[in-house]
Amino acid sequence: MDGVKGYMSEPSVIIDAESSVLDTVKLMKESKVGAILVTENGEITGIFTETDLLRKVAADEKSMGDTKVSSVMSKPLVSIDAEAKMLKAFYEMQQRNIRHLTVTEGGIVVGILSIKDIANFYIGKFGQKAGKVSKENLPKDEAGIEENKEDKQE
Repeated sequence: MDGVKGYMSEPSVIIDAESSVLDTVKLMKESKVGAILVTENGEITGIFTETDLLRKVAADEKSMGDTKVSSVMSKPLVSIDAEAKMLKAFYEMQQRNIRHLTVTEGGIVVGILSIKDIANFYIGKFGQKAGKVSKENLPKDEAGIEENKEDKQE
């Protein structure tokens, strides 16, 4: 299955455009998502991502509590049809230098496709051709990746 619809996530996390960036980030953390759809008058009009937080809020030293998400969200939405192939989705993300696409059916947003979904698709494709991808199948120098248990970075 190479269709976008099989890899997207349903747009379960949505916030109103009048919400503060702080409330938006808290909801993203609570929901464990890297992007959230933004509505204006009940219609999805934008998306707010971790990249927006970094580039449009933190880097500009804006107050998260005082800044409305509508002023820093990405819009217009960049969308792909649910029946499109994953290769097309990957190409769109690469060409536009973005990590999320909204997925539509008949012009209605039905999901979000992230770069992580693209990675999962290609891992699945690779796994089908080369055997199951796992830590055990990697060469020792590649399999030795360990999580840093401390919060310090060298």
